[in-house]
Amino acid sequence: MRLLLALLILLFTQPGRAQLNNWDPSWYASDSALVFHDDLDYYLNAYSKSEIRDMRKTVSVWRMNFDKLMRQTYRELRTYSEGGGMEPFTHDFDLPFADREGRYRLRDHNGRIRAFMFGSISNPPSRMQLVRWSALAKKYAREDVDLFVIYGRELHPGDGKKFKKYPQPQSETEKLAYAKEFAALGTLPVLVDGLNDAVYTAYGKAPNGAYLVDKDGNLVFRSTWADARKMEHMLDTLLRWYKAGRPKEFRAE
Repeated sequence: MRLLLALLILLFTQPGRAQLNNWDPSWYASDSALVFHDDLDYYLNAYSKSEIRDMRKTVSVWRMNFDKLMRQTYRELRTYSEGGGMEPFTHDFDLPFADREGRYRLRDHNGRIRAFMFGSISNPPSRMQLVRWSALAKKYAREDVDLFVIYGRELHPGDGKKFKKYPQPQSETEKLAYAKEFAALGTLPVLVDGLNDAVYTAYGKAPNGAYLVDKDGNLVFRSTWADARKMEHMLDTLLRWYKAGRPKEFRAE
C-alpha cells in the first residue's frame, strides 16, 4: 500500500506548473568550472495538471503496483533523488545514432557544451521533453552547444494500449527500432545505449534524467527529471560566463 501511494504521488500529483525557483538556480565557482546545484527533485513538478492527466492516461496505475520492473525503477529513482546511485562525474561514452549513420563519443566533443537527457518510447515525461528540447536545439543552433537524447531503459514496457507493442527489447536490433520511432517524435539526435544499459547505469538510472557537461568535460549539473526550462536557464548562464571570459566574479542575470 505504501509503495502504491508513493508511486501515485511520484507520477500523478498535480502541483501546477513549477517555477524555476523550486530548486536552487545559483551557481558556484570551482577552480576551473561554473557548477550548478543539482536538481534531485523526486516529483514530476515540471508539468501542468492537464499534462500530468494526459501522461496518466498512457499507463496502468494498477499494473504499476505489481510490476517488478516498476518497483525496481521506483527504488532506483528514490536512491538517485536522495543523492546516491552514481559517481557525480562525467562518464565517457561512445554510442551509435538511432536515425543516422555514425557514432557520438562524449570526450571527442570537448570544446562544446553538451546537454543530454535519457528517454524511451514508453516514458511519457521524456516524450514530452523531447518536443521541448527540440525547441531548445533551434535556439542554440549557432552556439557551441550539443543537445541530444540517450535512449535508455523502457519505463513502462508493454503497458496499456499506447505501449502494448513496446515490451522490454530483447536484442540490440529491437532497441534500435524503438529508438528510431522515438527519434521521429522530435528533431534531437538520439543515441542508443546498449542492451545492458551501461551508460544509463553509470549516470544513476534516472529514466528521464538530465545532465550538463561543460566545454572542459566537467559534469556541472544533473537532474532527476529533464525540465527544458531549467536546462535553458543554465545553458544561458554558462554561455554568458564563457563569453565574459570565465571571470572569477560573475553575475548570472
